[in-house]
Amino acid sequence: MGERQSENPTKPELAILKLLWRAKELNAREIHDSIAEEFGWSYSTVRTVLERMFEKGLIAKYPVDGVNIYEAEVSKVAIIGRMIADFSKRVMELDTAPAAAFFSDSKLLSEEELTELEAMLRNEEEK
Repeated sequence: MGERQSENPTKPELAILKLLWRAKELNAREIHDSIAEEFGWSYSTVRTVLERMFEKGLIAKYPVDGVNIYEAEVSKVAIIGRMIADFSKRVMELDTAPAAAFFSDSKLLSEEELTELEAMLRNEEEK
């Protein structure tokens, strides 16, 4: 997965990324069906957001039988690490990010990903 995205994803973008991290790949209709109620979006709005996310490098798309299939282009550890570091510095005014162990109860992160996140946060501290 590429790491081209330099800003944090918006709330709807993050919701779409979470879907893609879990399912690996989905088409626009499947994404719409999963998030339409939460955001009150039409199918065309979902497609517009997907195109913007593709342009930002957050997701990849490829055609299969005339339907675009989407998958995350950024890893969840990279996004989460960046968001934690940003929140720690900008909001909490901390010099260091909290330890990844703080997120051990997360349903989104595996043990391997927690280890990767811990290393990323330590590396961010050293910068």
